[in-house]
Amino acid sequence: MFDGLRKKLSEAVKVFTKKEEKAIEQRQEEAIAPVPPKEEQGIEPKNVPGPQQQSIEPKKDLKEDPIIKVSLKTKLKGIISSSVYLGEDEIDNFLENIKVPLLESDVSYEATEAFLESLRTKLGQTKIDPKNINRELVDLVRKSLFDVLSKSGNGVNITDFVKARLGSGDAPVKILFLGPNGTGKTTTIAKLAHKLKREGISSVLSASDTFRAAAIEQTERHASKVGVPVIKSKYGADPASIAFDAVAYAKAHNIQAVLIDSAGRQETNKNLISEMQKMVRVAKPDLIIFVGESIAGNQLSEQVKEFGKFLKIDGIILTKLDADVKGGNAISIAYATGIPLLYFGTGESYEALVRYTPEFVVDAIMPNN
Repeated sequence: MFDGLRKKLSEAVKVFTKKEEKAIEQRQEEAIAPVPPKEEQGIEPKNVPGPQQQSIEPKKDLKEDPIIKVSLKTKLKGIISSSVYLGEDEIDNFLENIKVPLLESDVSYEATEAFLESLRTKLGQTKIDPKNINRELVDLVRKSLFDVLSKSGNGVNITDFVKARLGSGDAPVKILFLGPNGTGKTTTIAKLAHKLKREGISSVLSASDTFRAAAIEQTERHASKVGVPVIKSKYGADPASIAFDAVAYAKAHNIQAVLIDSAGRQETNKNLISEMQKMVRVAKPDLIIFVGESIAGNQLSEQVKEFGKFLKIDGIILTKLDADVKGGNAISIAYATGIPLLYFGTGESYEALVRYTPEFVVDAIMPNN
């Protein structure tokens, strides 16, 4: 995961580092190069005393002159060790080399510009140690990535959220999942049921996708494997009524959480959006979570925004991160939608659900070696 973006950003930093190291080395050589006598430069010495005017003073051994020795040492130390600010041209060049890999890796234009602006500010305000250019550039890139990823704020930890609601006597806790077809929504619901069960929280699945062929059977299969009950009906039945029945079942059997599946739908299908709004009115979910696949590209942000016009989305789960060689969507969606990411799906097993944090993404994209 994030392999493409990590490789491209690391390469951009390395190329710029080598270029700067070479430029610094050349400046060092020029600065300590011996200056030829003025006669060799074609300049006639001024005020040179004649034979009669020359003072007779004992010659000093330049090697033993402490003033010259210290001065030369200080000069060399200043050239080699002093931290310096990068010039505007150098910063522009570095940012241009960073911009292309971001856009090629599915980072949206808006998120890319925000990242580059943050990085430009940090580069302009930071003195760079010539001996540690690569390390310091990596650190600044990491901080700028963190700035962008933190824009949407911290999302809820679902298990903590459920426990808090249960602690206040609000049971069952109802969570509705929505998103386009083929994103792995039903599998993600099963993963969360498995996670809740491991935390000692009971749950029931509502098979409210009565539209897609084999959706009910898929939900039943996952429920059997995880070891939780499922409430279902026939294909074509009212999804909202199934969700209502699942909530009633949870209350009757002291089950703590209801995980409600829904038919995969495109954000442009107004009839299905209306159906989803009805499910919200009937089931009154405590959380509404959008499930999207990380390989959807920049289209993913537009899907979330469009759904958000009709429903209040509390969080996003990105699936198939293990298949996403680019990795830019994790940056784009956090910045573009303002809706917090909650989890990453990283494989088919029920354990392959990773809690999202900005640090996780930053470490994956730009490791601090």
